[in-house]
Amino acid sequence: MIVNPKSLINDIENLYEVGVSSGHTTGWSNVDDYFTVKHGEFTVVTGMPSHGKSEWLDALCVNLAVHHNYRIAMFSPENHPLEMHAKKIIEKYAGKPFFGKNRMSHDEMVASVDRMNKNFAFVKPDETAFTPINIIDEALPWLDMSITQPRAMVIDPWNEMDHYRPAGLTETEYISRVLTELRRAAREFRCHLFLVAHPTKMAKDKDGNYPVPRPYDIAGSAHFYNKADNCITVWRDVMNAPQETQVHIQKVRFNSTGHPGVAQLLYDYNKATYINEQAFYRGIE
Repeated sequence: MIVNPKSLINDIENLYEVGVSSGHTTGWSNVDDYFTVKHGEFTVVTGMPSHGKSEWLDALCVNLAVHHNYRIAMFSPENHPLEMHAKKIIEKYAGKPFFGKNRMSHDEMVASVDRMNKNFAFVKPDETAFTPINIIDEALPWLDMSITQPRAMVIDPWNEMDHYRPAGLTETEYISRVLTELRRAAREFRCHLFLVAHPTKMAKDKDGNYPVPRPYDIAGSAHFYNKADNCITVWRDVMNAPQETQVHIQKVRFNSTGHPGVAQLLYDYNKATYINEQAFYRGIE
């Protein structure tokens, strides 16, 4: 298809008059300093096991739902059974733990499920349809049910999908092809796509901590860095300050989305979610 520049005149006029806006707030002002969420972009999230990347991504999605009424499709087979994943999201809506001494009331639980139902759906394809394209195809009809809500999709993680590599393709070539298709889907359907991918095995330092993984450390291919619009690493100093979470924004393709930097959050066990560390110490949260 050939696109004549004159046919873009309305979009060009709008760009000239309005400019390029930043994305939606993440719900944490210090993260917004470096990263905002824009439709049509593809973000890769990585981090060592048990460093909280899925927990942080759940919290981000709840913030997007609460602040911007996002419609969010989640494929997260590592969080099965589904009621256990729902429990984590419900806790973030209620601001209270599901179990324990200070658990939410039954009424609070039901109200949180009702709120969650307006914005979230779980993608559960057939056991024989776990390829990346299968999952995208499964999610899109539900995402398309509303034309007024901004949309996001979470695939968590890459290695839980089925990957049938055609004969003659190297692993690197295959990953490049699939990531290109995921990025194309995000742009075509104006959906922010989050993909969680695990890094390769890394050696601990003398203090017993893992280093902060870089996007190039993701197992399989440097294309996880090359193809993504944004790359984020979630990291914790598990030996000395396990309640503190560092969000490393390591790549941002477009200036209007943000720029590289590091934001620090605290995990509040009473509220079962993350809070802005700076605001916490100022007594704002």
